[in-house]
Amino acid sequence: MRFVPRIFVVAAMMAIGYAVIYVVADSKCKRLGQEIGRYERKHSALENERIHEAAKWDEKKTPEKLARAMLQHGLEMSYPTAEQVLRVDHAGRPLPNQVALTRLQRLSSADPMVNVRGR
Repeated sequence: MRFVPRIFVVAAMMAIGYAVIYVVADSKCKRLGQEIGRYERKHSALENERIHEAAKWDEKKTPEKLARAMLQHGLEMSYPTAEQVLRVDHAGRPLPNQVALTRLQRLSSADPMVNVRGR
């Protein structure tokens, strides 16, 4: 019986090892690809649902639909007067020279529970 040189045995074992590693890695990649596909389909379905719900909500926000809904619930709304609007800067402090600010400062001097930030 003739012996095979060790280098061929080692080379054959390495080739078999690499083949096994390749098959395992390929299997794992295919499984992950399928999982990514499932998540992409789920994302697409959720995005379509979000678009559908946004369209339904936009339909409900038309002025006519809002007026009808307010009437159904017995609500009455109007635009605020100048005394009811208080504009603030980026830090949350009231901007000067406003009718509402003067009214708020008057109220805060009469009632200690009213808090005017920025003073």
